[in-house]
Amino acid sequence: MRQSIFTLSLIGYLAVFVSGRTISGQQRPPAPIRNSDPAWSPDGSKIAFMSDRDNDVEIYVMDANGSHQKRLTNAPGRDAHPSWSPDGSQIYFQSPRSDPMPQIYVMNADGSQQERLTHNARFSGVPLCSPDGSRILFQVNEDPTLDPPHWQIYVMDAGGSRQRNLSKNAANDQVPRWSANGAQILFFSDISGRDQLYVMKSDGSHRTRLTNDGFNNHDAVWSHDGKKIAFTSDRDGVWEIYTSNADGSDVQRLTRNAPGFGLPQWSPDDSQIVYSLPDGENRDIFVMNSNGTKGRRLTCGVDDCRE
Repeated sequence: MRQSIFTLSLIGYLAVFVSGRTISGQQRPPAPIRNSDPAWSPDGSKIAFMSDRDNDVEIYVMDANGSHQKRLTNAPGRDAHPSWSPDGSQIYFQSPRSDPMPQIYVMNADGSQQERLTHNARFSGVPLCSPDGSRILFQVNEDPTLDPPHWQIYVMDAGGSRQRNLSKNAANDQVPRWSANGAQILFFSDISGRDQLYVMKSDGSHRTRLTNDGFNNHDAVWSHDGKKIAFTSDRDGVWEIYTSNADGSDVQRLTRNAPGFGLPQWSPDDSQIVYSLPDGENRDIFVMNSNGTKGRRLTCGVDDCRE
C-alpha cells in the first residue's frame, strides 16, 4: 500500500476556508477545524500540534491538559509534524514557506528564531531529533515526479549537514522513530506489499520485521521504557490504535470508536497516549490512559476555536 495515512493527510488538510460569507442569502457554515500531529514535550508539561483553525495550517502548543493553546508559527503553507528537542528548548517541524517542497525547520519552544535546516529539491519532512540531540531523522520523497511518492528514511546532523539515506530501497519507508537510547529506528514499510512495522539499527542495517499479517500497520512509536509499541492498524476494518510488546507480540486494541486515528504518542512517563481523531467533520486531539481507558478531548471544537 503505497499511499499511507500520512500521504492522505497531506491532501486532506489542504482545504479552502471561507466562513462568514453568504451564498444566496444563506450564511455559509464555518469550515471544519483539524487539529493533529500531537507531540509531548520531554517534561510532559506541553503538547505541540498542528491546526488549521486560523485558516492556515500552523504549529501550536498547549498545556498537557489542553489549556493555554498558543500559535507558534505564522507563515503561508502547511507547517506540520512538530517534534521536540530532548531538552524541550526547541521544536522541529516541516514547512513549505520558502520552497515549493516542504523543508525542515527548527524554532525555540516559544516560536522565536525559526531557522531552516534543509535546502533540498525534494519533500523533506516528519523530523525527529535523536535522544542525544545530535541527529535528526526525517523522510524524503526521492522523486517528486512520482505519484504516489517514493518515501525513504534519512538522517542528518542536527544542524542539517551530512544527510544520508538509511533506506536505500525501492519500497516506501515512513514515519521513523528513535528508540529511547538512539540505537534503533522504528518505522513502517510497504516492502512486503502491505504496510508493516519494522525496526533497524540507527545506521540503517539489520532490518527486522515486527508485524506479519494481512493488514496495514502505521505510525508506530516506542514507549519510553522500550517495552511497548503504540501504532495504528486497520486489522479490525477501521483504523484504530493498538499496542504490542517491543518485538511485535501480544497485540492489544485500545480504541473502539470512529475510524481515522492518527500518530499516537506516549507521555514521558508512559502512563498516557495522545492521538488525533475525527470528531464529526472536525479532527481533534485526545488523550487516554495507556490501557485505552478514560479518553478525553484536549483541543477545542469548531465554535470554541473561532471565538
